[in-house]
Amino acid sequence: MNRAQKIAWCLVIAISMGVIAGCAAFGVLYFTVGMPKAAAGFGFVGIAGLGGFAPLLIKKDKGSVTFDERDRLIKRRAALAAFGTSHLFVGLVCMLPFFILGPEGSISVSWLPEIFIGAALVVFFVHSVAVLIQYWWGGKGEKS
Repeated sequence: MNRAQKIAWCLVIAISMGVIAGCAAFGVLYFTVGMPKAAAGFGFVGIAGLGGFAPLLIKKDKGSVTFDERDRLIKRRAALAAFGTSHLFVGLVCMLPFFILGPEGSISVSWLPEIFIGAALVVFFVHSVAVLIQYWWGGKGEKS
């Protein structure tokens, strides 16, 4: 397993743990204290930020060639997948209130940071999963 795969695994695990913890906290708080205060449970999504330390903690690969054309192509495809998925996410999040509330409805601007954070999580998660899938399909990756 090369460095890119290890970093991708760290990001997938950290983002998954953060989202699961945030949703669980939101669910518990929703039934105990109600909706306005329950949104504070999403603060646990900050655990996902720990995945950002992965490039600092994972050592660079040994050897003369650590990154080749195939690795560059995998990173490019993963970036395109992440961009497309985040674009779809933002489109859905923006259009769902329109279809649910109708053209006369409105939502608070306090939801904009959550939409931005959600889009960022989608970008990093999809990029990491796309990297892992492409390395898995290609069979590349040195044995540990």
